[in-house]
Amino acid sequence: MARQNNPLHLIRSLFLWVLLLTITFILALTTLPFGIFGMQKAVHAIATFWGRTLAFLSGMRIEAVGVEKIYRDGPVIYLANHQSMFDIPVFYSVLNTEFRWMAKASLFQIPFVGWGMRGAGYIPVERGDRKKAMESLFQAAQRIQKGASVIIFPEGTRSENPDEGMLDFKKGAFVLAKKANVTIQPVTIWGAHHIMPAKQKVWIQRIYPGLVQVEIHDPIPPEAYADASLDQLSDRIRETIGKPMKLMGVALTDSEK
Repeated sequence: MARQNNPLHLIRSLFLWVLLLTITFILALTTLPFGIFGMQKAVHAIATFWGRTLAFLSGMRIEAVGVEKIYRDGPVIYLANHQSMFDIPVFYSVLNTEFRWMAKASLFQIPFVGWGMRGAGYIPVERGDRKKAMESLFQAAQRIQKGASVIIFPEGTRSENPDEGMLDFKKGAFVLAKKANVTIQPVTIWGAHHIMPAKQKVWIQRIYPGLVQVEIHDPIPPEAYADASLDQLSDRIRETIGKPMKLMGVALTDSEK
C-alpha cells in the first residue's frame, strides 16, 4: 500500500502506460497485415520484440535457469503458473522459440483483429458451454499435433496473492495435453506479481521495477504421462511448478534488500 501512495510511482506508472500503450498500438497495426496473410513467423518476431521491449521499459530484470532444457524437437505444451499480465513479456523474453497463445473464441469474431489472430496461428477456445469447450479443445489438440507449440496457464487466471500459493488447476489444460499427446514442459515464474500486482484498488495500475525469476523444468514426453489420470497429471505438474517457488521468494526478497 505504501508503494501505491508514493507519488513517484504514480508518475512513473502513468508515463509507462502512455509509452507502453503507444508502442502496443503501433506494433499491433504493423502486425495486422502479416497476421491476415498468415505470415506467422513475422507475427511472432514482432510479438517477441514487443514483449522484450515491454520488459525492458518496465524495469523488469529477468533471471532464467534451465533455458538449455527448452524442448525444440517438436510441438510442446508449456504449462506455467500465472502471476501477472507481465508473465507474457517474460515468456517472450525467455523462450527463444516459436509458440502460440490460446484465446477466447469470441475474439476471433472481431473483424480484422480476429482475422489477424487466426492468421497468426492463435488457437480459439470456447468457454461457458461445456460441449463446445470440449470440441474446441479437441480441435486445439489437432493444431498442436501439427506443430503449434502453445503456452497455457492451468490456473486459468491470475492469482490475487501468489505469495499464498497457486489457484486450483483447471482440467482443460490436461485434457488438451492427453488428447494432443505431445511433450509437456512446466515453467515456474516468480516475481511478476511484484511488477504489476493484481487487483490494485487504484485508477492507474502501478508498474514497479523488479526481479522476475524463471525456471524451465525438464520436458515430460507423452509416454511418461500416458497412463496417468487427469488428477495425477495435474498434481505432478503442480508439484513441479510449485517446488522452487519458496526458494525463489527467498532469493527475490534478499535481492531487493
